[in-house]
Amino acid sequence: MGLKQMPALALGALLFWECNQSPKKENAVVGVSYQTGEVKKEKFGGCDTITSKGISLIVNLWQPTDSNAVAAKIREILNEKTIQRLNSYGDPASAAARLEANKSTSAAFKDFEKNYNDFKKDFPDSRGCWEIELHGDTVMTTPKVLFYQLDHYAFTGGAHPNTFTSYHAFDGKTGEEVEMKSFVADSVALLKLVETKFRELEKLTPGVDLEDAGYFLANHKFFIPANYVFTTEGVLFYYNPYEIAAYARGPIEFTIPYEELKGIIRKEAVF
Repeated sequence: MGLKQMPALALGALLFWECNQSPKKENAVVGVSYQTGEVKKEKFGGCDTITSKGISLIVNLWQPTDSNAVAAKIREILNEKTIQRLNSYGDPASAAARLEANKSTSAAFKDFEKNYNDFKKDFPDSRGCWEIELHGDTVMTTPKVLFYQLDHYAFTGGAHPNTFTSYHAFDGKTGEEVEMKSFVADSVALLKLVETKFRELEKLTPGVDLEDAGYFLANHKFFIPANYVFTTEGVLFYYNPYEIAAYARGPIEFTIPYEELKGIIRKEAVF
């Protein structure tokens, strides 16, 4: 089963290894990190498939439902992320709408709806519903960190919809979000290893110029993707469409096993 299809890991199933264990699923020790959890579902609007008009918002995010402070903080951050994503499609010209849209998902949807209606006034013959979908689930939890995946789909006109995936890490003691790079011990070595794996995946020899081969580089230099995450098998590196290659190429992803990351990642900070 791929990560995109993973259910919440038994409501935050606790997966961790002793330092001398091989990080494979069959060696994982399973416990319980959260007593309760559920997928928070929100749906607003709808698309008329006959007229191809309307707006639709679907939000399905797994979240812990415990009353403790850690679970509450994670819920708060996930709610903030949801509203921020929706507001990125809102009306930037309306200060009042912006303030109201920050209050809740429903308020953000109303601002999104206003933006759609204003657009339709200017372009009444334009076809196509405006749609946003957010889906979130755990990737892996350990005694120290909860790793989370947020999938984003949006269509607001144009040649094709836009999709991207982001990964997030939540501190197991506070619920606060922490940056993935905080688990990296040697960023230089990691960059070299990721480029090696990238070239192997794309069947490119070390001497091939990536830009000449059609890839997008930052300041003509290879880069680690903005999104990567710790999994039971290793660290998954995920380039979203447009990040390093054309949209038609789709996402580029690969996992580097933990045994190849010794001395490069701070495994003790994760497990």
